[in-house]
Amino acid sequence: MTNDTLLRSGGAGVGSASAPIAATGNMAVSMSGLLAQWLRGLTINAHERLAIAHLWEHGSMTMSELGSRIPLSRAAVTALTDRLEALGYVLRTPDEHDRRRTVLSITPRPAALIDQFVQAWTREVEAFEASFSADEQRAVVRWSEGVREISHRFAAELRTRRDDELPVAEEVNRR
Repeated sequence: MTNDTLLRSGGAGVGSASAPIAATGNMAVSMSGLLAQWLRGLTINAHERLAIAHLWEHGSMTMSELGSRIPLSRAAVTALTDRLEALGYVLRTPDEHDRRRTVLSITPRPAALIDQFVQAWTREVEAFEASFSADEQRAVVRWSEGVREISHRFAAELRTRRDDELPVAEEVNRR
């Protein structure tokens, strides 16, 4: 991708994207950065932040389900879960339908730790939201929910691919 392509797409790296698609890509990048900063205070690594984010968005899930969403081995998911549990961020409970399985759920602790940051952001976004008409707000919600659904579907498809089916970055000339 050239710098020109990045500039035309608003920096989102999506080629000759329409303005809404480019804006959504830019928002995804900024929201990812914001979430990383919020979660940074939790003293957890990137995979642990990803686990917390999945539990936050999707609710309780088995360790296997979580493992299918994070590119880690079973042993690494177990170690990650052990650490998050020791920090009081997740709770392990036996699955009520199959006691051999463990269900993970997020505790209130991570949200409580970052609540002051989330509250300040929410107040500012609510003030911005007030500048939109009811019709504009409905359009934003419809767009956002549609893009979220498409993104989840694409992520689920990518998770089914083997590593050798994914693009691999090659080193560029180094001096």
